[in-house]
Amino acid sequence: MSVIDDFDARILRQMEMNGRVSWAELSHQVHLSPTAVADRVRRMERDGLIRGYRTDVDPAAYGRNTRAVVEVGLIAGAHAEEFEDRLRTRPEIAFAAYVTGSSDYSLQCECEGSEGLDGLVRWLRADPAVARTETRFILRVVREGASRC
Repeated sequence: MSVIDDFDARILRQMEMNGRVSWAELSHQVHLSPTAVADRVRRMERDGLIRGYRTDVDPAAYGRNTRAVVEVGLIAGAHAEEFEDRLRTRPEIAFAAYVTGSSDYSLQCECEGSEGLDGLVRWLRADPAVARTETRFILRVVREGASRC
C-alpha cells in the first residue's frame, strides 16, 4: 500500500463526504487539475487505498428501524472462524468486529423493531460458541461515516 500525500488526503476526505463528486468539482475543492485528480484517484483505486464505492441506504427503508450494539463473549475453545461464518449469514448485522476487552465480538445490528432484535439475540444465544451477550439500544447516532484522514 502506498503512502498518501496531502493532496491524496484532501481528495479522500472530499470523496468520503461525496463519493459521486465530479472530477471538475473535486479538482476545484483540492486545487488540482481534473486530469491530476483523475490520475490520483485511479492510482489510489489501483493501489487499494480506495476499496470501492457504495450506496448508503437508510436501514429503515428495509423496515430495520431498531439499532443496537450487541457484545458477544465466546466459550473457551470456541472456533472463532466458524462463528464468524455464521455471523455473515445474518443481514441484520451491519458491522461485526473481533475486539479486545471483556467481550470477544462487538456487533452493530439493524433490526425490524424490538421483535427482530429479540430474534437475533435469541439466535446468538442458541449458538454453541456463545457464552454470553450484552445488548444496548442505539438511541441516537452522533457521528457516522467520519473521515479517517
